[in-house]
Amino acid sequence: MPALGNIIAFAEVGPPSSVAAENPQIVLASEYLIPIFLGTVFAAAFFSSRIKIPYTMMLVGIGIIISILSLSPRFDIVGANFSIDPKLIIDFIIPPLIFEAMMKINYEEFRKVRLAALLLATVGVVVATLVGGFLLMYVAGLPFVVAFAFSALIAPTDAAMVIEVFKKVKVPKLLSTLMESESSFNDATGIILFSSIIGVAAASGSGLMGSPSLTGGSIHFNFIGETEHFAMVFFGGAAIGLGMAAGAHRLHALMDDPFSETALTIAMVFGSMVISNAVGVSGLVAVALAGLYFGNVTIRHESVVSNKVRESAFNFWEMAAFFANSAAFLYLGATMDLEKIVGQIPLIALASAAVLAARAASAYPILAATNRFVRDKIPTSWKHAVVLGGMRGAVSVALVASLPDTDFKSTLETITFGVVLSSLVVQYLSLTWYVKRHFKQDELKKEEEEAMGKD
Repeated sequence: MPALGNIIAFAEVGPPSSVAAENPQIVLASEYLIPIFLGTVFAAAFFSSRIKIPYTMMLVGIGIIISILSLSPRFDIVGANFSIDPKLIIDFIIPPLIFEAMMKINYEEFRKVRLAALLLATVGVVVATLVGGFLLMYVAGLPFVVAFAFSALIAPTDAAMVIEVFKKVKVPKLLSTLMESESSFNDATGIILFSSIIGVAAASGSGLMGSPSLTGGSIHFNFIGETEHFAMVFFGGAAIGLGMAAGAHRLHALMDDPFSETALTIAMVFGSMVISNAVGVSGLVAVALAGLYFGNVTIRHESVVSNKVRESAFNFWEMAAFFANSAAFLYLGATMDLEKIVGQIPLIALASAAVLAARAASAYPILAATNRFVRDKIPTSWKHAVVLGGMRGAVSVALVASLPDTDFKSTLETITFGVVLSSLVVQYLSLTWYVKRHFKQDELKKEEEEAMGKD
């Protein structure tokens, strides 16, 4: 199956032996992959509506069951015979989620919170990485590189999880815009920081498991050079995203066919991602800016995009985001190693506390500072929601899975899986409870319905 070679790897199945005959192994062929995925999505949605458990938690639970079954030599789905390239999650699953969320954001609302959103997505991730790294070093006793690499990959909030929560419970539109914008941009910051820390550690010959001193150790961090690199990657991605969206805008004006123009948006999204990655800038930032431009410029000009095309594009991207979201949460569950997580519960508890403390240490000061420069102040209840809403997910898991197999990766995987699982359960439920208690759901739902009617 050469077409799937870079995504799915199947081991060769040799002739049956006497042992194999006594203990036959259940190996699923590749043609069953899509039907199984679709069946899983349907089952999760069906049972979620019946027993009132969030759909995404159902998917994670099913993924964990698959992960446990794969440990058996008789039932190999995600073990030796099957693997998913982590780059697939970042390059193929996350972009539809970001694009669909950003295309629905009103620029006038984004403009009111853009300072806070961009600061949280950049400075906030850096501060959270530093605070979390130091806490994990001095409280949990982790080596320098492990502490800061983990802190960097876990610092960005997960777009899929934030968007999913706000589909279930309603919050003020500006708060939703703030958190969805932040989660769409901050993945890029986390990826850049994580890559830089791993690169610097490797170049310094630390072996990725050493514990060099912060003052006299072997790791040398060029602050100015890394800042310039970050600016180039972030703003380079933004420029490509806007350029692709502007080019697609002109092509839309020459067409009037729902299928062709929807295909054009697909080419714009993944074209932005591929071109950005090829030139070494952030594809996720490119997709976010392309979505913001498409939803606020292209889609709002009837001379460029007709109502028929607009409806077709929105319906397609809602469906694409649904399947991408399903794949992201199923991937989370399927990659969990419960045996390792259970064996490291004290460390994971410390790491979870450090991550939440780092989120608070970055979010509260940034939101307080932005209140000094903006007309629309962010109330205290919103600040608490932003901190609680700093959930982690598929991007963090994909980043750690992309590392080569070493003791360093094994340590990082265990902490990451545990914290992500804790975030999914504890923070998801805490945020849902907090939002329902502090924001009037009926009034917000009515306002949203009225706004949709005006559109």
